[in-house]
Amino acid sequence: MSFRVFMPTSEEELQTLLSERSCILAGGTDLLVKIRLKRVLPDKVISLRHLEGFDTIEDLGDSLRVGCKVTMSKLLNSDAIIKHSKILEMALREIGSPQIRNRATLVGNVVNASPAGDSIVPMLLSNARLSIGGPTGERVERIADFIKGPGSTSLASGEFVKSITFEKTGDFFPQFHKVGQRNAMAIAVASVGSLISESEIRMAFGSVAPVVVVPVEACEYYSRSGESFDEARFIELAMKSVTPIDDVRASSWYRSTVIKNLISRTLKVWRKRGYDAD
Repeated sequence: MSFRVFMPTSEEELQTLLSERSCILAGGTDLLVKIRLKRVLPDKVISLRHLEGFDTIEDLGDSLRVGCKVTMSKLLNSDAIIKHSKILEMALREIGSPQIRNRATLVGNVVNASPAGDSIVPMLLSNARLSIGGPTGERVERIADFIKGPGSTSLASGEFVKSITFEKTGDFFPQFHKVGQRNAMAIAVASVGSLISESEIRMAFGSVAPVVVVPVEACEYYSRSGESFDEARFIELAMKSVTPIDDVRASSWYRSTVIKNLISRTLKVWRKRGYDAD
């Protein structure tokens, strides 16, 4: 298999190169693996290396905007992320090794659309929206609508994600819990992210459904009940959104058991506000 590599220096040049069988290379941590395994067969790879203006983290007041070239390491070293999006910081620290995070981008991880995508969890919880450029101009789409299934998004031929914008969530108590096959650099067998206040809970699960999923019914129950909610009832409602599969990493039974325990731990940590919940 062979393909040509292009390095555009402007968005206009990038647009002329995009086609149905082209792939964009930002960090390459997912794309290069897929090419090597022949899961994708591009006729051209478009590197963003020389494209300027897409590597910034912007404070927009009540939200943050991250360009498509911003690496995970850059996010982890950003005062704005640490102060206003602790949930994203927590999730990013669970992704790969420092070497991987030096290359991998937040936007790339989202576009990869894996059900196990650790960064997708905090983006869903933060009501992220993606700015998408294409031949007909720019459009904005919610992340919940953007991801259609495992590895599938709403991107059409000739489109690319320019940036992702998400709410500041510093007023919430954040948590991110993950279980993998080993203690570090592991793809999640199951994960739970949450943002909790006295009147609202936002929660999302990774690796237990075709896409990262939000247990809407359980979150609405918490909103109605507040801190007087019944933990068993919350877990019962939350488990309705869990549809795990058997694969090489874990059985569906194990995933269901793990996610139930992670939900319980999340609620216990919240009640104790971060103190030992065991």
